[in-house]
Amino acid sequence: MFYYVILPLALLLIAYKFTSKTKRLNLPPSPPHSLPIIGHHRLIKPPVHRLFHRLAKAHGPIFYLRLGTRRAVVISSSALAKECFTGHNDVVVSNRPRFLTSKYIAYNYTTIATTPYGDHWRNLRKICSLEIVSSKRLANFLHIRKEEIHRMLTRLSRDALINNEVELESLFYDLTFNNIVRMVTGKIYYGEDASDKAEADTFKKLIAYITSTSGARHPGEYLPFLKIFGRSFEKKVKAVGEAMDAILQRLLDECRGNKDGNTMVNHLLSLQQQDPEYYSEVIIKGLMLGIMFAASETSAVTIEWAMASLLNHPELLEKLKLEIDEKIGQGRLIEETDIPNLPYLQNVVSETFRLYPAAPLLVPRLTVEDIKVGGYDVPRETMVMVNAWTIHRDPELWTEPERFNPDRFNGERGEGDKDDVRTLITFGSGRRMCPGAGLANKIVTLALGSLIQCFDWGRVNGEEIDMTEGPEMAMRKVVPLRAMCHLRPVMNKLVTDSKRNKYYKGRRTKMLYLILIPLLVLVAYKFIYSETHRFNLPPGPPSRPIVGHLHLMKPPIHRLLQSFANKYGPIFSLRFGSRRVVVITSSSLVQEAFTGQNDINLSSRPFQLTAKYVAYNYTTVGTAPYGDHWRNLRRICALEILSSNRLTNFLHIRKDEIRIMLMRLSRDTTHSDGGSRFTHVELEPLFSDLTFNNIVRMVTGKRYYGDDVNNNKEEAELFKKLVYDIAVYSGANHTADYLPVLKLFGNKFEEEVKALGKSMDEILQRLLDECRRDKDGNTMVTHLLSLQEQEPEYYSDVTIKGLMMAMMLAGTETSAITLEWAMTNLLRHPDVLKKARSEIDEKIGEDRLIDEPDIAVLPYLQDVVSETFRLFPVAPLLVPRTPTEDMKIGGYDIPRDTIVIVSAWAIHRDPELWDDPERFNPDRFKGCGSELCAYKLMPFGNGRRVCPGAGLGRRIVTLALGSLIQCFDWENVKGEEIDMSESTGLGMHKLDPLRAMCRPRPIMAKLLVELEKCL
Repeated sequence: MFYYVILPLALLLIAYKFTSKTKRLNLPPSPPHSLPIIGHHRLIKPPVHRLFHRLAKAHGPIFYLRLGTRRAVVISSSALAKECFTGHNDVVVSNRPRFLTSKYIAYNYTTIATTPYGDHWRNLRKICSLEIVSSKRLANFLHIRKEEIHRMLTRLSRDALINNEVELESLFYDLTFNNIVRMVTGKIYYGEDASDKAEADTFKKLIAYITSTSGARHPGEYLPFLKIFGRSFEKKVKAVGEAMDAILQRLLDECRGNKDGNTMVNHLLSLQQQDPEYYSEVIIKGLMLGIMFAASETSAVTIEWAMASLLNHPELLEKLKLEIDEKIGQGRLIEETDIPNLPYLQNVVSETFRLYPAAPLLVPRLTVEDIKVGGYDVPRETMVMVNAWTIHRDPELWTEPERFNPDRFNGERGEGDKDDVRTLITFGSGRRMCPGAGLANKIVTLALGSLIQCFDWGRVNGEEIDMTEGPEMAMRKVVPLRAMCHLRPVMNKLVTDSKRNKYYKGRRTKMLYLILIPLLVLVAYKFIYSETHRFNLPPGPPSRPIVGHLHLMKPPIHRLLQSFANKYGPIFSLRFGSRRVVVITSSSLVQEAFTGQNDINLSSRPFQLTAKYVAYNYTTVGTAPYGDHWRNLRRICALEILSSNRLTNFLHIRKDEIRIMLMRLSRDTTHSDGGSRFTHVELEPLFSDLTFNNIVRMVTGKRYYGDDVNNNKEEAELFKKLVYDIAVYSGANHTADYLPVLKLFGNKFEEEVKALGKSMDEILQRLLDECRRDKDGNTMVTHLLSLQEQEPEYYSDVTIKGLMMAMMLAGTETSAITLEWAMTNLLRHPDVLKKARSEIDEKIGEDRLIDEPDIAVLPYLQDVVSETFRLFPVAPLLVPRTPTEDMKIGGYDIPRDTIVIVSAWAIHRDPELWDDPERFNPDRFKGCGSELCAYKLMPFGNGRRVCPGAGLGRRIVTLALGSLIQCFDWENVKGEEIDMSESTGLGMHKLDPLRAMCRPRPIMAKLLVELEKCL
């Protein structure tokens, strides 16, 4: 009872607030008698474009409607449409309103027609423009358009011989559906050669249903509270979406099985192999749906209106036939290349687009900011609808606008002249104009020209064709078109040629197989045995058949590769099974590789199992191939996560965690008698807890490690173990990565990596959900969740978890390892330790703790850190790259898809770059600016894919190291030589964890009280 009493009152209050707000705006005029709650919804009766036309006559070329909780502005003027869809206004009005059909059918608003304006839409638009409906790709599919038109003409000729009265609507639908489905998937759905007729009929019914329900036909779209009283419409739309997805998935799987197919889907699948994180199955199915939906029924509707208009105007039909006969004749069929020479045919199509646009109302837009159109306020979140039907019949733009007159388009037109073809907006306008306009023009014009060339046409019993429009989004004829049809001479020739082609088709196919199979064997032989001889590859050690150099790979790999460099030079090649590898150990060659065009070419990553199963199918910033998705992630990292401003915001976390470490160390070295003397301490767990806590707190706000942490200890230990295991498994440590044939015999490694990825995802999802519940949190994740609300299609949970993982993997263990190596070297070089301590005492003193801004005035401390990065880079081998095109480095060929490995360890110890390179000497960095050291010191990588967290890594290492030196005296454990052996993992750990003797300095006692207050 509470809900039925309170809910209506709440709705009335919301409606009042909504209407009171609009009174403060200078809105366009509006029809009177807007009712409470429902607004003008009661006025909406199909056909809506005619209703809006009448309202425009009464209230002007721009008017305002309130449809329940949604605002709408309808534009019926060419000038206002131009104002709306140019300049900044076009950007503001480039979003789409959200409707149930877009949610459940269009993959949760991710298709090109439904997705909000932003990076994802721009990427889809680029794919459509360059990969799907470019002039080149449309030319590649010309044979399909010709074959389907021939199929239509042949079927029509057969029907006309039996009965001169023919029904044309189904013929046009089969033509356009077959054309699109074949272009997209290679499948023939309709006609005698059709496969899977049941699926074809289901597909056509689903398209018809989507057309009839698109654009929010249900009151619940405008009055959300109505959804409480029944969800039958939503369930129906869900079911349609599931049925359509099932068909698209089957078609996609069929194309995947047909490796040699030349279809749009096959092309997208080939792009998926290059860029799997972006060309996901959902993206491909969304593109399939977009082109099938937009280009099938609309083209059929236009051809039907064109034929109906010509039949109602026999003199125009005769004029068009005469043009085709004069220019083409009856000796051959009209071709697409003939269309530029047939201006009257083009005018007929343009006039059909004008009087009978398939979409009389352009797809609605949504404003993302308040704007002005025609001097009126159009508030944010307003639906903007443009009535193309009214604009195309505006007497200020067109002479005798209701008359079908193709001659209006003859001659040139100046700006502002009447009957200007450029005024047509059949395919929309502005940024979100339909990218398939060129394809639609081609199929409609060629099909119409072929029909006129091949047949004589007349009306059934001389009766006028009924031109009544249906209420659907695509403006169909209510009465399907029927006409009288007689074959012309060119048609007889086409039928004869068709029979002859059918006879020879089977024989040609058999001959093709007989020739093709030996040819493929020869090509395979040439590729396997001769391909490497085409390239001037770098030198390398002798290899074995099949395995190449895999048998030589023994850890530590960076030392092994250095031994090869000493023998074969600063660039050498290896073969790991089926994969080429090139190793670079020279600073000058790194500079050549990571500058200019080479850097772009070399900015992708090789595909390996850990990246697939742990890094969300190659979609994290560290593993994604170079492209739009990676650039977007990089931008997010640079601006939203790791910018100087955001790192400064998290300074308190770094200071807190360092203070906690200092207090813990002080407690361990303070004895029961209150005195302090040198005490044995183990530093590795201390550094590990510091860096893990710092990153996890920045990302999620959670403290995982330390004596004061009692919750989720099991999760914390599991998380640390997973980070370590991922580091061990990374870098393709399994031969199946290089010898795919081994996967046929079982792949335990792959199963282990899968389980590892699943466990890490479960932890990240729990952390993400906790942050989602904590609305007031000030963490990286809560910031990303706020961005998710603005751009949900891009900031998906998977993207956010990928960013969390990248931060946690790259910023935890690596910093701890560097701190351990730094302290190790200071303990082995007491003179360096003393000099660093003297600098800190002189510049900072003993009255306060070192702070991050102080680092700038401590150059020797910075040099100590740089020297640690030089001699003991956490990643001695930079993360591998792979070129997307053949390239040259050092005069040698580097073929595409080669794995390129840079040995930072070798470069950092190159005697041509460094004096006495094996010696730990921070003084070498005096006067070495960042530009001078750019290609000499590269602990964070180089080029475009340099680690975006370099600044954060330096901050935490330098501040922590300075604090340890300032607050404690350090000595080596008496009688023990520090073991400098390295581990074999991807991160270059000390094999033996560091132990030292430690005693608090006087400053520590002074600071304990302050530290306890701070904490």
